[in-house]
Amino acid sequence: MPSWHALPLLTALLAVLLQPGWAHASVQNDSPPQKEDLQNAQRKQSRLRLLGDWKGTRTDLENAGLKVSPYYNYYFGILTRRGIHRHSGSADLFFHLDFEKMGWMAGAESLLQVKSTRGRNVNPEAGALSDPFDDADFDQLVYIDQFWFQKSFLDQKLQLRLGYIDQQTILDRNLYANAEDRQFMSAFLDNNNAIIPLKIGLGATLFINSTEWLRLILGTADVDNRVRQAGFNTAFDGFGSLMLYLAADLKGQWASPKGSPMPGNYRFGVFYDPRKKRVFRSQSPDPDSAELRGGDVGFYLSFDQALYRVTEEDPQGLGVFLRFGYRDDEVNQISRFWSAGFQYQGLLPRRDDDVLGLGFYSAHGSDPFRTYVNSDFVRETGLELYYNIQVTPWLTLTPDVQFIDQPGGLESVRDVLVFGLRVRVTF
Repeated sequence: MPSWHALPLLTALLAVLLQPGWAHASVQNDSPPQKEDLQNAQRKQSRLRLLGDWKGTRTDLENAGLKVSPYYNYYFGILTRRGIHRHSGSADLFFHLDFEKMGWMAGAESLLQVKSTRGRNVNPEAGALSDPFDDADFDQLVYIDQFWFQKSFLDQKLQLRLGYIDQQTILDRNLYANAEDRQFMSAFLDNNNAIIPLKIGLGATLFINSTEWLRLILGTADVDNRVRQAGFNTAFDGFGSLMLYLAADLKGQWASPKGSPMPGNYRFGVFYDPRKKRVFRSQSPDPDSAELRGGDVGFYLSFDQALYRVTEEDPQGLGVFLRFGYRDDEVNQISRFWSAGFQYQGLLPRRDDDVLGLGFYSAHGSDPFRTYVNSDFVRETGLELYYNIQVTPWLTLTPDVQFIDQPGGLESVRDVLVFGLRVRVTF
């Protein structure tokens, strides 16, 4: 077994040895109250990360405007039908710079995300439209996943972001289904990328914070860029290479029978994809004679709503989510998509930070595509169940099971069952 696969096992062992109760149970502290409060705060901050607070240096850097956040994710997958098991892993290093704290520029900030990935896990063998392990994309030692600059204007009513942007951090967000390293592992439960062209590349986004309950988002993105490429050779090819999008994020809440507020987020979006695509009904053995059409418009929605909270301040409780999207079925292989599910935090006694999640998705094939191109292409439907175990504040273990019906959207293909285990370490 490669040495990097042993990292989760070593961190699990360290988690037991470095539990807060072991580390601080016998410590006597006769410091004055103010100094004791500071030490307690630093100690709490230290327990959130495996490497601690660097004797206060980390907190000092954050107060000065630099936040460094390293993470490691390990995945083990089993494809039961073929008896295949695979490993994969990813490492993320975030540098967040607050230029206002640094005294350089008011209302300005920047983010740099450096990433490393290894292995595709069982994704190729599963043959699904939705990769069971969304974080297992390719082998790349080091690459930049995000690098952008953002400036706020008019008392943060307007925010402009420019640079190398991951669009899934802006569009189609969801409180309960939007992080493959902490929540659902399946690509189609992490995002609605069956419908929305969620690109990583050069772009610009304007956030308009109209009111406390309404935020408008306008932006453009390089629709031709490929991951791990800077995109300078595609971003400036003219209007034909730029995706445009407009979204509205609404916040609301309703009162539970006990009077506690139940917050919710309701997001609506529309996008324009200029790329020319072949019209399915005009399929021809000669590609040069096929009809092409550009200017594809699609829309989506993404809702999340809390249904039950233990207390007003406590995040423990039940929340649900729903996604839907549509694109022109004349030129897109998948024309409709929906997903739904729930998350429950603190379901078991004395396990307040553990999270149970259950989600469903269905990606529906285009009728013209089935009629004129592939009569076997219908839909792909998936189900995922996970339980995220908070071993320590900096270590989580997540057993996961996924059932995929008609993988690849093909009616003739048998369903698959995938078991997974995720280990996440916050350094």
